[in-house]
Amino acid sequence: MKGADGIYALGDCTATSYAPTAQVASQQGAYLARMFNLVGKGDHLRRDLKALEQKKPETEEEKQALAAQIAELQKQLSKVKLRPFDYSHQGSLAYIGSDKAIADLPFMNGNVSLRARVCESVLTPSTSLLRAVLRRSSSGAVPT
Repeated sequence: MKGADGIYALGDCTATSYAPTAQVASQQGAYLARMFNLVGKGDHLRRDLKALEQKKPETEEEKQALAAQIAELQKQLSKVKLRPFDYSHQGSLAYIGSDKAIADLPFMNGNVSLRARVCESVLTPSTSLLRAVLRRSSSGAVPT
């Protein structure tokens, strides 16, 4: 949440401009998983860095090796950045009855709206593909 460190709110409970849909929730869930992994990685790197900084090297070689390890951990830690959620609309599809559906799909910096018969435009191609796969993968009869 903006202005609150370490507090996360996702989904329908948040006050956002995103529609409360599965598409948004799925993207937010994947985002949250990535952020938790980054937070964990950052914590792990900070713990390792602190342990290295407390070491007391005895020789010049140990001192140089320790400095190199510290520099590497600092470099890795600088790459751990938490970024805000960015929703990517993948389109909408709605069944409107009588074997008809409408779709609103992103296409080349704009949207394309389609209205089609579901059986002809969606089910027929997938059924034909399924039949072709079944013909090749089985020696038995193919359903019609």
